[in-house]
Amino acid sequence: MPTDVDCKNPDDGALPVNLRCTGLYGDFDKRELACGVLEYKPAIELWSDAAAKRRFVSIPKGQKVDASDPDAFMYPVGTQFWKEFRVQRADGAMRLAETRLLRKTEDGWLYTSYVWSEDEREAIQMVNAEGVPDLYGTGHTVPTRDQCKECHSGRTDFILGWDAFMLGPGAEGLTRESLVELGLIEGGSDLALSIPGNEVERQALGYLHANCGVSCHNEAVDAPARDTGLFLRLEKDDLASVLTTDAVRTGVNKRPDDNAKFEGLEITDPAHWYAIRPGDPARSLLVARQEMRGFEGQMPRIGTNKVDPTGVQVVTRWIQEMTQEAGYPPADP
Repeated sequence: MPTDVDCKNPDDGALPVNLRCTGLYGDFDKRELACGVLEYKPAIELWSDAAAKRRFVSIPKGQKVDASDPDAFMYPVGTQFWKEFRVQRADGAMRLAETRLLRKTEDGWLYTSYVWSEDEREAIQMVNAEGVPDLYGTGHTVPTRDQCKECHSGRTDFILGWDAFMLGPGAEGLTRESLVELGLIEGGSDLALSIPGNEVERQALGYLHANCGVSCHNEAVDAPARDTGLFLRLEKDDLASVLTTDAVRTGVNKRPDDNAKFEGLEITDPAHWYAIRPGDPARSLLVARQEMRGFEGQMPRIGTNKVDPTGVQVVTRWIQEMTQEAGYPPADP
């Protein structure tokens, strides 16, 4: 069992130094989850450079998540989320890298990263003002606190991976149905939301929602990409058809803003580009930014150093199949 010394908080923080003291494990050495901690896997996952991830949540006993607005879940004080990352070593084996923690308090959300030791027997809170760009030579980036805040501020109540789509069909462990069955959610009468369109459209819209929309490209006041006018989050009132989703309404035939970044692109003439040009992924910035790394214009902008080939393929195919026969507008000249 951890001692009081093990579980002290650092001088500059309000979360324990040691992961074993956060309430994730009942038996840390055996990696047995504590009573009340539930594991889940979203139906749609954020790309994290092919890292293997496990996710856990603890909702205080007797409390419930408020899902009266399915676009913006609200969490009770005391809720905790953990996300564990395993990354590939040079020899090809997977190893524990970090576990991130988010805890809701009366004053808001606290968040930090616990870095696992070389022997994987301990995970200690990193004073992560600077982050770790290449943890143990694996290429995995541990984010800074500012980077955590930058992404998570795109949600009303900070949590990115929980909504009616993430916990819908394809989710494992804790799902939107099991939340209701366990009595952990209230006001969830509108949770049975579905992504519109055919299989290609659903895959692309879901991918953009999880990787771009929930964190940055939405209309939340603090969303980092709000000023671009390109919104990629799925919203309950915009699901009548593919054409009514924000991705289509705000992206198709949209010209770049004056502050758009073109460094790193083969073609830097703004006249060449659209956010999404129907039938023409080669002139769609959405794809070009997915394929870019190492420049400010890359997408996702932070948290990834490798291109997601599956994500590029999904979005490219969707744009290729945007024909007038399918209901899409013609491409601008």
